Amino acid sequence: MKALHFGAGNIGRGFIGKTLSESGFDIIFADLNQDIINLINYYKQYSVKTVGINLHKITDIKKISAINCKDEKIFEQISAVDLITTAVGVNALNSIAIIITKGIILKIKRGSLKTLNIIACENKIKASSFLKEAVLKILPNKYHNYLNQYIGFVDCSIDTIIPSSNHNQSNLLVIAEEFKEWIVNANQFKGIIPKILDMKLSHDLNPFIERKLLTLNTGHAIASYLGLIKQYKTIKEAIQNPKIRMIVKNAMEESGSVLIKRYFFDKHDHLNYIKKIFLRFENNFLSDRLERIGRNPLQKLGSEERLIKPILGSIEYKLPYANLSKGVAAACHYFNCNDLESMKLASLIKEKGIEKTLMHICNFKLNKEAIYCIKKSYYEIIQEMQ
Repeated sequence: MKALHFGAGNIGRGFIGKTLSESGFDIIFADLNQDIINLINYYKQYSVKTVGINLHKITDIKKISAINCKDEKIFEQISAVDLITTAVGVNALNSIAIIITKGIILKIKRGSLKTLNIIACENKIKASSFLKEAVLKILPNKYHNYLNQYIGFVDCSIDTIIPSSNHNQSNLLVIAEEFKEWIVNANQFKGIIPKILDMKLSHDLNPFIERKLLTLNTGHAIASYLGLIKQYKTIKEAIQNPKIRMIVKNAMEESGSVLIKRYFFDKHDHLNYIKKIFLRFENNFLSDRLERIGRNPLQKLGSEERLIKPILGSIEYKLPYANLSKGVAAACHYFNCNDLESMKLASLIKEKGIEKTLMHICNFKLNKEAIYCIKKSYYEIIQEMQ
């Protein structure tokens, strides 16, 4: 069995690549970073150090190779592999769609009737369905029936923390946390479902997707933006600040109240889930950089994303959202000259003001009360963090 994985970064190598390798797949990594491609092709293996409260384990990942996404040979790989996965970031999915489409066309022209399943492992609700729509927009209509019959786009919820790692010419080591969760929509596979270790099948994925996005990712993002206001560097530094810790905890509980209402989660179990997330944030070996967590703020402020979506849910169920509002306000203060979205956000606020910017970003889905609450927090949050 062969798998093509787009994205040879920390999630790609530390979670997806490791899991697929342990499941018996030969893995081809596709990336734009030629340095990491060269390293993978030279060493043909790398190591993952798994860390937990009482666990330190090294696993060697072998039977791997790499290819540049711009290399035309990648279409050959797409037409021949059994599985495609991605961990490239939401903003890159449209570019990946172009590459996958060309590979599918080659597969069709070769008369291949072998099914192919594609799983986009991104922090986006139904990322694989989004990728499918992007492919269908490019793929000629005459090939749509083939795609619907032989190509599966499988939505998933993926949950783990893998901090950024610096690779060099002799070390591709990745540090990964012991906790990992990969839940997929069993209804979307084509052909035989591949046997992948620890991958759980679900016939109702939405509760798992939202639980992860609106708990872990919501807390992660809010901690990062509040921490960056204090000029902290890592998630552990941020979460150890009592003020930040309290806002993040309360925000996750506000978001959790929405999930409990919507999906009838057990309140006690969900509060324990939040406690476990704090333990993960505090893991010395997983203390990720705040700039990495907070990057692409416009994406994170979308109406279906981790900061605005729980507020919309709070409005729907008439629940409080004061701390979630503080998280949004902190995100609006984020500025990084190396982050184009952060610069665009700052430009929008300067040009339109905070109120019109928020309405524009969230597609006018917030009501006046929520806008007022966020706006008030926007002007207070800097002082509150002092």
